[in-house]
Formats: sequence, structure tokens, C-alpha cells
Amino acid sequence: MSNNKNPYIRVPLAITVIAMLFFMPAREFLKLTFMLGIPFIFLLGYMVKKPRYSIIWNICALGLLALIGVYGYYLVHLPERIQVREIISSGAALVAEGKYDEAISKFEKLDELGKPIQMKEKIEEAQTEKAAHQQLEKARQLIDEGKKDEARKVIDTIPANTRAAQEAKDLKKSLE
Repeated sequence: MSNNKNPYIRVPLAITVIAMLFFMPAREFLKLTFMLGIPFIFLLGYMVKKPRYSIIWNICALGLLALIGVYGYYLVHLPERIQVREIISSGAALVAEGKYDEAISKFEKLDELGKPIQMKEKIEEAQTEKAAHQQLEKARQLIDEGKKDEARKVIDTIPANTRAAQEAKDLKKSLE
């Protein structure tokens, strides 16, 4: 019995490959490899069918060299891109949990990685979410105090593109 058909090797190997798909660096590497690998294989296949050193063969060879260069460039910068994605995803999770100040401090780490524009965008989003949440809490407090008209005005100022907007919408319906 060959080793390739042995289930004691195949099953753990399959489990390992599937588990790697849940690991962000492996996903990023595979995504990059497939995105650049498909045109590489296409060009290589086309190049092999053409006579050596013809115009089309030379164009394909230049295309292959360009793809190899781009692949190398992206591989060199892959760790940085992974760090940026991890910061953004963990910051977004903190925003979803309502930990706005922690999320903002997390997003500030993007500046260290040379991503000041993304940092500003994410911090603005977190600050907008924080302000919307504070407005929602203020509206709830006004409702508890019996000031429903003032609460409606506060609810109307909550931006529609925030997480608090849906809660505000439900709260406004309960006032009617």
C-alpha cells in the first residue's frame, strides 16, 4: 500500500490544509499566488506553443518576467499588508463591541506602518460610531425623563450609516 493512499496521512493533511485557510497569512499568500499564478500559467502555456524568439514568444517572456517581479514585490510587502489587515479587523471588532477608544488607539498603529490615510478614515469611522452611540444614549435618557419630543430630535441627528442608527430607528418607532 502506497503512502499516498494511507488515510492516516491523507486525513491529517486535509485537516491541516483546511485549517490553514482560517489563518490570515496563509489566506493572503494563497490569494496572491492564485491571482498572479493564473496569468502566469496562461502566458507560459501560450509561450510554449509559439516558436522560440518570435515576437509573441518575446512578449510572453516579458510578461512572465513582469509577473515574477510583481509577485516578488507583493511577497516582500505581504507581512506589512497582513499587519494592516489584522489591525483593521481587530479595530472593527472593538468598534462593534462598543470599545471606541480602544479601537481608535488600535487604528493609530496604522500610522506606524505608513498608512496615515487609512488611519484617518478608520479613526473617523470609530469617532462617528462613538458619537452616534452617545446620541442614542442621550435619547434613551431623555425618554426615561419623559422628554419624548427632545428625544426624537436627538434620534433624527444620528447618522444613518452607523450601527446605532438601527437601534435609533427602533427606538423612534416605539415613541410613536
